[in-house]
Amino acid sequence: MTRRQSFSRILVGFDGSAAGWAALSWGAWEARSSGAELVVLHAWGDVTRCRAPHVPAWAPAEEADRKAIAETVVSRAAATVRAGYPKLVVRPLLCRDRAARALPRHSETADLLVLGGARPVGGGFLGATLRACLALAACPTVVVTPDQIDRMRNADMLAPRTAIESMPETAHPVLA
Repeated sequence: MTRRQSFSRILVGFDGSAAGWAALSWGAWEARSSGAELVVLHAWGDVTRCRAPHVPAWAPAEEADRKAIAETVVSRAAATVRAGYPKLVVRPLLCRDRAARALPRHSETADLLVLGGARPVGGGFLGATLRACLALAACPTVVVTPDQIDRMRNADMLAPRTAIESMPETAHPVLA
């Protein structure tokens, strides 16, 4: 007989993509099942360091716009989870850092890290963020793909259908 793992804090990396919504859906279900707090982290990174030297830096007005978009992304995700699981404690967390650094750092206070992946971990290329988290996370890490969520819903393995299910499968607004 196996005993269900108990978590007190589940950290979900969320970027607004279809994979991010899959991670959020699975993380919310797991948090509700285990009675854990759900922390939804959205990192909006310092992309100026990643730019080519000939590309101008962000103007202050653009910086404020980027922050406002990031705040909208994370607050929308948290509100969506709260609508589906009203009793769940959900804490949005906005980090002005690259996700590959922010997620492992914040995993130090989590019992589980949940990330979205475009394809199964054994099935191809992993992005830099996923590779960094799998290598550096201080807690167990789960990678969820959108097709896994679809299969779980079809098999009625996830909790009752929630508002999360109907979320758009669009990329982050800045990247779209």
